[in-house]
Amino acid sequence: MTCILSLVDELKAPLEEYVQKRYPGLVKVVRNQKREGLIRARIEGWKVATGQVTGFFDAHVEFTAGWAEPVLSRIQENRKRVILPSIDNIKQDNFEVQRYENSAHGYSWELWCMYISPPKDWWDAGDPSLPI
Repeated sequence: MTCILSLVDELKAPLEEYVQKRYPGLVKVVRNQKREGLIRARIEGWKVATGQVTGFFDAHVEFTAGWAEPVLSRIQENRKRVILPSIDNIKQDNFEVQRYENSAHGYSWELWCMYISPPKDWWDAGDPSLPI
């Protein structure tokens, strides 16, 4: 795993020590010489990644048990796939999880994200890990 970090002092040595202690040999800390923006920072992390699969996740993402297996199996079936797991909502007032596993993400021509209901054959298969 590669971690792209900012220039904030609290995210320098203390974080690097924490990462090294907690994830020895698993997480690499990459620092750019100047501010590059999100996409260029991710590309720099990708350049030093050594795993067979590279994932890009926003800082606010929270993973649940078993999320990786369906994603990795779809990539194994076709290594050219770009996978986007379902993204649930955590309600801000009570932290209740509102699951969106039975929907696909789509985008309008204006690039607005929207949820799309799966086709009937997907529902009939009865396997929420199947791609939509």
